[in-house]
Amino acid sequence: MKRSQTIQPTGTAGQRIMIGLGAGVLLGLFFGEALAGLEVFGQAYVGLLQMTVLPYLVVSIIAKVGRLKVAQTKELGLAAFAVLILFVVLGISLIVCFAGLLPPTEGAAFFSSASEPASVGWQSLLTQFIPTNVFHSLAEGYVPGIVVFCLFFGGAMMLTPDKESLLDLLEICSAGLSHVNRFLVKLAPIGLFALTAAAAGTLRFEELVRLQAYLIMYAMASIVTAYVVLPAIVCNLTSIRYRDFVHAIQEPVLIAIATGKLVVTLPLIIEKCDGLLMQNAGRDQSSPDATASVLVPLAYPFPHLGKMLTFTFIVFAAWYSGKELSFLETLQVATLGAIFSFASPLVTIPYLLDQYQLPQDLMSLFVLPGFITMRLGDVVGVVHLMALSTIVSEYSRRSLCVRWNRLMPSLAGGLICIAAMIAGGRLYLTSTTLRYDLDQQFLALEIQSPHEDVIVHAAADELPEQERSQRSTLERIIESGTCRVGFLPDAMPYCFFNSRQHLVGLDVELMHRLAKRLEIRLEFVPCSHETFLQRLASNEIDIAIGGVLLLPERLAKVGLTQPYRTATLAVVTQDHRRGEFGSWENFKNNPEVHLGANHIDVAKSIKRNLGPLRVEVIEPPKQYFTGDRPEIDGMVMAAEIGAVWNILYPNHTVVIPTPRIRRPVSFVVRSEDRAWLKLLDRWIDFERLDGSLDQLEIYWIQGGGTKTKPPRWSVIDDVLGWTN
Repeated sequence: MKRSQTIQPTGTAGQRIMIGLGAGVLLGLFFGEALAGLEVFGQAYVGLLQMTVLPYLVVSIIAKVGRLKVAQTKELGLAAFAVLILFVVLGISLIVCFAGLLPPTEGAAFFSSASEPASVGWQSLLTQFIPTNVFHSLAEGYVPGIVVFCLFFGGAMMLTPDKESLLDLLEICSAGLSHVNRFLVKLAPIGLFALTAAAAGTLRFEELVRLQAYLIMYAMASIVTAYVVLPAIVCNLTSIRYRDFVHAIQEPVLIAIATGKLVVTLPLIIEKCDGLLMQNAGRDQSSPDATASVLVPLAYPFPHLGKMLTFTFIVFAAWYSGKELSFLETLQVATLGAIFSFASPLVTIPYLLDQYQLPQDLMSLFVLPGFITMRLGDVVGVVHLMALSTIVSEYSRRSLCVRWNRLMPSLAGGLICIAAMIAGGRLYLTSTTLRYDLDQQFLALEIQSPHEDVIVHAAADELPEQERSQRSTLERIIESGTCRVGFLPDAMPYCFFNSRQHLVGLDVELMHRLAKRLEIRLEFVPCSHETFLQRLASNEIDIAIGGVLLLPERLAKVGLTQPYRTATLAVVTQDHRRGEFGSWENFKNNPEVHLGANHIDVAKSIKRNLGPLRVEVIEPPKQYFTGDRPEIDGMVMAAEIGAVWNILYPNHTVVIPTPRIRRPVSFVVRSEDRAWLKLLDRWIDFERLDGSLDQLEIYWIQGGGTKTKPPRWSVIDDVLGWTN
């Protein structure tokens, strides 16, 4: 059974979509966050588009593959594989080229203990690609696994007699689903208007300023790939004209931009590819072989160039952190990106950040502009699928040949275009003032909800002696209405003085919250790592704070609360020496290594685990970072603390050696204070259960406090003043 298809004019539909997108942007800028509710309607439209995708893929692949001959299938697969390899090499080359766009700079980032580096395991890939339960794959939307099942089923149908009735039924179902998809495309201006208006109304432009280098690099690479490189390859290998190819990608590109869902464009890509091939073949509609109905779903599970280009983020992340990758390192990033593109970037990006010892907190910078980068990647993905399908289809029809008269001009023009964009982008970024102010933002942090009755003593010497009695510490605190808290002044981000000389930090804010619950006065008393045990024993303080690690050797001396978070031990060193500390084994039993530590217990723990090393306590740690102790190779401390020092001194870097060493963080009290310790443990439970610990983790550890969010700019608020 052969069905004829007709080419539908696309100009009017494309214009309506453009009008919807433009109207959405304008109204979003005008009304701002007032249009955030339209996102519900936009997402509903995306859901309708997704409704037909998987059924269409299943019936279309089985029907098309089932009609192919075995020899024809082999030829099709080999050709598609060759084109994919060509595109992979192209993607690697583009990443390396556009890495040259970034000028020298410096930077740093917060540490995110909640963002653990993920490994690209085979199990996750097998789940995506092997349909152990095809119904589960359909329910979860695992397109690669669905395609694998359909290819096996379609391949079996090639060898099955009396298959025509089933294949005819599947083709009828495919045609019906295609009609549904065409109807939904007609609704695109409305649905895409809602999506765009909500996005334009809520997207904060000020948040994208510091990401302009990544956005410029990724946008330029995507535009060159989608509108220069891939169309040039198609035009030089086939008789398809550039104008016809770009016209054919118009509608699927616009839908991909607005929805951010490449998968919903697959039916439309198939239709446009079939129409483009028929038009190029003189509208010969009798050739059923090598149609896009097979090639597009077959190519979709494989990485497309848009997904590969997302790994320019690793190059940007190194640049943002003040570390420039060498040419070989950039080539390695691009190659690993091509290999890991099978998995989600949310898995592979953290893995590569860890491999190149970049702070995991940079993942937030990858997610932040996702609305833009994901859509640019989908634009490249649309063109990638259409280019691959048209090239392989033309090859199967024996109409593929190199157009030498077009090749050299296209090659020269493409190289000039790439060079001009790289030079222009680098010139712009070099001339743009990229002022590093993350240290100032951190030092401006304040307690979010401060307790009113608080005293911060300048020194412990001015304290009046506390009464010693038979009462427990908890009873005395309740009766006197005062709790003395010993703090470590340089234990950032747990305890430190900000730029206004206010005592702030994660532990300090927790103490404010505790005092509010107990309705008591807080008196903060400065201590050192050596003196806080003495002050506890002498009854000068009731609790010690400052990111104190729960170590077994401490349990015999003091009472420790239950852990309220977990710290990761790291080595903070100069940028150019980061490669020396990738593993604890690198300096195990090496007496030539001279390390510093921010606490005596950390120094003892390092010596115990790593053998005869020179480790000494550097207090305050600032001595190392200011260059007063040049003989120290690196400072061992919690990665969270090291990341803050790195923010203040961005010419250093935080290296987390493997295997990872984690330690719980607790508050310290006297070992005999059983009732006080029990109260603190139950209070920590309450803080954890109501989400306060997570909130403070984000604010102080992950740098959420530096991300202020004033009301979104809009015309009605900031120009007309209608709602003021």
